[in-house]
Amino acid sequence: MTRFASFRRQRRFGPSLALAAAFCLAAATAAAAPRVVAVGDVHGDLAAFRAILVEAGVVDANGAWAGGDAVLVQLGDLIDRGPKMRGTLDFVMALEPQASQRGGRVVALLGNHEVLNMTGDLRYVAPENYAEFADAGSEKRRSDAWSAVVELRKRRAKKLGLPEPPSGPEARQAWLATHPPGYLEQREAFGPGGAYGRWLRGKSASFLLEETAFLHGGVSPALSGASLEEIDRRVREDLATFDADRQTFVAEGLILSFFDLQETFRALREELEAPGAVKDAARRKVYERFLDWGSWTINAEDGPLWFRGYSKWSDAEGDAEMPRLLRAAHAGRFVVGHSVQSGGRIRERFGGAVFLVDTGMLAGYAPGGRASALEISDGVVSAIYPGEPRRVLEQAPAKKIAWLR
Repeated sequence: MTRFASFRRQRRFGPSLALAAAFCLAAATAAAAPRVVAVGDVHGDLAAFRAILVEAGVVDANGAWAGGDAVLVQLGDLIDRGPKMRGTLDFVMALEPQASQRGGRVVALLGNHEVLNMTGDLRYVAPENYAEFADAGSEKRRSDAWSAVVELRKRRAKKLGLPEPPSGPEARQAWLATHPPGYLEQREAFGPGGAYGRWLRGKSASFLLEETAFLHGGVSPALSGASLEEIDRRVREDLATFDADRQTFVAEGLILSFFDLQETFRALREELEAPGAVKDAARRKVYERFLDWGSWTINAEDGPLWFRGYSKWSDAEGDAEMPRLLRAAHAGRFVVGHSVQSGGRIRERFGGAVFLVDTGMLAGYAPGGRASALEISDGVVSAIYPGEPRRVLEQAPAKKIAWLR
């Protein structure tokens, strides 16, 4: 029961008693509510990430948990673009148990870039990221992988009635150039059984605390009416379906286990386009569904990981959409990342219904960007920037919409 529902029940005993009861309940709730620190997109800038957490008082200078019973919410996109993919993931994974042991909590949400790496869409992976995974055995693994690719290409060309693809020194060099040292190890690490893939597959796309809903992109009108639990279910089902489909494609001899998403798409299209190659209607349907990538919840533009409407909408559009979106989420405000805000400042929109906290942490990626954190403590919402006093953004509770009435 919300404190607002309790207040309505108290009204029949008279305004004084109702007001006193509501005040006491609100005070008790505020006293019990943990301090929350939310941080947007990191994109591998581990130094800036650690620095803003120190500024916010949730880690110490050595990177150890110092936030007591605070809740740290990281809104996704820990990785890609920046130089420290592995280091950033390792840092957050180590911070989780530290916070728990001291009464706090670290909540790492899925962003679109976590899903990109789990599904093999590697267009934003920086060369330094692959180098983080390389070791003394990388060259031998690459040589063996190329041999496996040549064998697969020949076998598939024969099956599909296609010319045998080139496999000489030039073809080998071209393949090696797009599969640098560390590539194979990175793919394994983000797979279902890999250290990072296993950890990320246990994460959610949303988190609700004290009537604040945290997501990477947000809940779009296309998902209107869907609860946060339903949205999370769709994301988990998509990832499970993706993993199961890929495992089947490997077993069928269509792809190798280390193929990226584009290589997988190419193999499926070849299979569908070759006359008589796919005789089973059910298999054809599986391939076509897989290729309809833009319709998957984890990859759709209006899905919870890619949606940018809260940043792009006019004030009138946001005011019109917010009531039903918040009602379905059982929230009074959304806190989201994903869309970089100009000037390196956290942006509040639609009367406090939305806070946009991606301020372009990765140095050099977003002009004027910098690290930031959003703090929610004792009903006060504040922005934290490096070397600056906290800036209060909202002193009243979040704007309560029609679902509470």
